[in-house]
Amino acid sequence: MVFIGSEISYEVQAREHDWEEEWRKDTVRRKREQPIMVFFSRCTRPFMPHTHGRLLSQTLHYARSGKLVDFGCSDASFLFRAQKYFQVMGIDLSPRSVEIARRRVGAEKILEGPVSEVAERRFPANDFDVVTQLGFIEHDWHPQTALRAAHRLLKPGGLTVIKTPNYASWNRSIRREKWCGFRFPAHCNYFTPETLSKMLSACGFDPLPRPPWNRLPTSDSLWMAARKPL
Repeated sequence: MVFIGSEISYEVQAREHDWEEEWRKDTVRRKREQPIMVFFSRCTRPFMPHTHGRLLSQTLHYARSGKLVDFGCSDASFLFRAQKYFQVMGIDLSPRSVEIARRRVGAEKILEGPVSEVAERRFPANDFDVVTQLGFIEHDWHPQTALRAAHRLLKPGGLTVIKTPNYASWNRSIRREKWCGFRFPAHCNYFTPETLSKMLSACGFDPLPRPPWNRLPTSDSLWMAARKPL
């Protein structure tokens, strides 16, 4: 596991490092510093699965119904699709994202604030069938706290589904500091499949076998699911 940076408060993170704004700045920087890579990325984009569609398909691989809460739900693009199958809730730190998410799926379904704290304060234990963490855990200064919060919310036998940058990818080894997964200070934690699996186990989960298509070393994304024991 890799930890980068000095911890900042959630208030500062929400006020000065809004994820959408950081993403836009990073996109501008990459266009300026890496024009050739950006060009090839644009050329291959039509052949890649739609981001939110893949988030949903990965989740449906493990569960197809029940109550679902999305940690770090952003603008609720994923929840908008997932509500066809699940009874959905979401939590996000960003006031701007929360405003958009509430318009998209309903104000009563979206909670605002530090994710782990809100999850502990607002939801009872053993209440959800699925906790999704799709591009969230790399942003949280206390990933074990977030995983334990997910574990508490899940019913016995419930699942958490995680997507995070894959620090073990070949691309990271080759491109080093220019790797697309590095986004400072938005991303503070980086995992390999081994370290994420160990952390999940330490937090009480049983990591599930990863399908072959989720184990490619060429992938910059690390997908993993784990079950709360019965």
